[in-house]
Amino acid sequence: MESQLENPICQSKLTQFAGWTAGALMVTTLLSGPVFAQSLTLRFAMITAETFPYMDGAERFKELVEDRSDGDIEVLLYPGAQLGDERQINEAILEGTVQIGIGAGAMANLAPIYNIVQVPFLIRGQEHMQAIALGDIGETLAELIEQQAGFRVLGWFSTGDSPIETVDVPVSSPEDLQGLRIRVIESPILLDAMRALGANPTPTAYTEVYTGLQQGIIEGAHLDVLSVDTLNIHEVIGYMTDWEQMTFVSEPRPVIMNAEFFDSLSADHQSIIEEAMLEAADYQRGVVLERMGEIRQKLIDNGITITDVDADAFTVLVEPVWHDYAERIGATDLLERIIAATP
Repeated sequence: MESQLENPICQSKLTQFAGWTAGALMVTTLLSGPVFAQSLTLRFAMITAETFPYMDGAERFKELVEDRSDGDIEVLLYPGAQLGDERQINEAILEGTVQIGIGAGAMANLAPIYNIVQVPFLIRGQEHMQAIALGDIGETLAELIEQQAGFRVLGWFSTGDSPIETVDVPVSSPEDLQGLRIRVIESPILLDAMRALGANPTPTAYTEVYTGLQQGIIEGAHLDVLSVDTLNIHEVIGYMTDWEQMTFVSEPRPVIMNAEFFDSLSADHQSIIEEAMLEAADYQRGVVLERMGEIRQKLIDNGITITDVDADAFTVLVEPVWHDYAERIGATDLLERIIAATP
């Protein structure tokens, strides 16, 4: 495992520390005298569309922060990969040109410990996910993410539950996946797991999934059920596995900021940001649950067939990957805690 100082991206964030002041902090003189007020601009970038629930959480965060700081902190929101893909956003956070993002597969390459919550079929839906994220496991995971990659975890968003989507082949058992080119996010554990199921994993950027399915570059994907709607994936697929019977991944998504940048802020600004994000994240997870409750009939009306699945048949093939990968990244204890966690 590469150390933080050996990681060239983490080295870059250290050399860019001076740029934060120019890029995000402005000191102005008050008209009343030689007293200085710190004005802070936070750029919050995400790869998902404006209609995805990440935006609901981000807008709530913006509202709370700007109100509680009396306008001293400004939050600018950039959905839809306006500031780059996930990897580029991660790098920008470390370099100081973006202040807040949401971690996922690309972040797992910087903080290998995060792979442990991305192993398929391990987290059993939203209640299990929240028990993990909001308890001791979430605290441990956040500490290790900061140690490995330098990101401070401000809160945990949700993407909801993820079925497996396919264009032409209904999937009920692993045999149905044999040889299919299935899109996976950029995460080593997902590549290994998809191979264990007999599929041909094909890393594809989130924003390129629609085109990949439309053009036949990929024959299926694992996307959270809400992204199937917001990205109009229902236009180019025919089948989805039933996410209430088996969710491929339901990992908590960390909302991240450069830890050294956060520590450079005033105590008042730190408190406002932390408290606002915890409230915004709670709100965001609620939005996800509400929309997931409404999405099934909409997808059926759009012509999608939702297939019953033999969940145990999938899990038994992937369990060895859980344990092998946990051992490789020093997360065996964390894996056992996740398995034992109850909603």
